[in-house]
Amino acid sequence: MPPKIVFFDIDDTLFRKWQDFMPESVLPAFRALHEAGVLTAIATGRSPCALPAKIRALIDAVGLDVLVSTNGQYNRYGARVLSEHPLPVADIASLIAAFRARDWEYTFVSEHHMAAGRSRGSSHRVLQGYPCYTVAPDYYREHAVHQLVVLAPEAEEAALQAILAEHGGRYRAVRSHASAVDVFHADGSKARGIRDACAALGIDPKDTLAFGDGLNDVEMFAAVGAGIAMGDACEALKAVATHVTGTLEEDGIARALVDLGVLAARDVGL
Repeated sequence: MPPKIVFFDIDDTLFRKWQDFMPESVLPAFRALHEAGVLTAIATGRSPCALPAKIRALIDAVGLDVLVSTNGQYNRYGARVLSEHPLPVADIASLIAAFRARDWEYTFVSEHHMAAGRSRGSSHRVLQGYPCYTVAPDYYREHAVHQLVVLAPEAEEAALQAILAEHGGRYRAVRSHASAVDVFHADGSKARGIRDACAALGIDPKDTLAFGDGLNDVEMFAAVGAGIAMGDACEALKAVATHVTGTLEEDGIARALVDLGVLAARDVGL
């Protein structure tokens, strides 16, 4: 029996950021899933405003049923918001004061913007290419912020955890890069967004699949019926995966959908 919905991570699963590359097999795979009555969903640490142009083009071409974004903190079914989990203003103020004390850069993430706390440093150089990027130190006072992105290097992980502990354990950090972490609610994750979406749509989580490659996909795999790890996924994710497929460049998504009997090879041009 085919899944009722398939969740896809973006970076290094659907899309290779540094090469601006998405396999040609992705578009026919999404079309074939829709034709088979299977819902398509993206589950990403990115904000809706920070989706790559090639992912937006994919959505424009074939549609997208569900968006689980910002590590499950802002979730939509079509244009309808299913759930969102903003951070309290007072806690944001306290957290960023601690980050400033260590000279860590940070960015406020909402569905509309990625707003840096200052106009210098690494985050500014990296994020200024995003159309939704802005510099707004007081952004959180007037907008719902679902996540903070903090440039806290791995060598200072203990200091970061101490800051979170000082805030009552209400927040967690998930490392997206050797020098960057996403900070959001302690009970937040892609898994929570998936559970919210399944509950709203009346789908049993066991009837779902998910594709991913990173540490922030480990909990996602625990929330779905089957988790498929990309060939170059981190070892922690491969250890909990139901299936390991090829890399993005090896058409790993299309090949897994064929290998698992969800689609036929002719559906995806293999």
